[in-house]
Amino acid sequence: MQASSSNSLPVSTNTNIFVCSSNSSRHDHIRKTAADNYLNTANKKVKLHHVYLNNLTEKFDVNDCVGVQIHTVDRTNTDAKLLPCLIPEKNRKNDDLVFKLVCQYAKLQNAFSVENLVDLKSAYPQELKQLNVDELKGISFIEACKLYVSGAVSGSTCDCKSKCTTEHCPCKKANVSCSTKCHSKRGACQNMGD
Repeated sequence: MQASSSNSLPVSTNTNIFVCSSNSSRHDHIRKTAADNYLNTANKKVKLHHVYLNNLTEKFDVNDCVGVQIHTVDRTNTDAKLLPCLIPEKNRKNDDLVFKLVCQYAKLQNAFSVENLVDLKSAYPQELKQLNVDELKGISFIEACKLYVSGAVSGSTCDCKSKCTTEHCPCKKANVSCSTKCHSKRGACQNMGD
């Protein structure tokens, strides 16, 4: 079939456009139904997750012993995997409960959600039982992990650029040997223990 002018389309093309538009509307309906079903399922799972977290949150009370995972970067293979802490307070932040924690060295500046906590009620360390929370200063979680992993006696570590021979080094000042977690990438210093 030949068209009389250059602007007109052959009849078969018009038929294809009609068929495509009916297929398109049918596919749109299927896509919308699938999207609605997906969103409904996702919302149900989110609600179930919130119920699970609320139940888990109720499990922890003030003065309970919990553990927080120490990242592999901050420890070696033989070091502890959890930092034991006490819960001195629970706070509501938006719709979630967050926990302020205290380790044996200091108050942690970070607040933790229930997903970060591991129940350690059955393994309550003696150091935490005798802890006076009011006397502790605040430090970051990474610093607390560093102190715990190094087994810090004085609660100090250093990141000195020198060989730790002067009183500028916090470890030397506290009269404690530097540990493997002090400036570990640079190697040994003059203040390493025997």
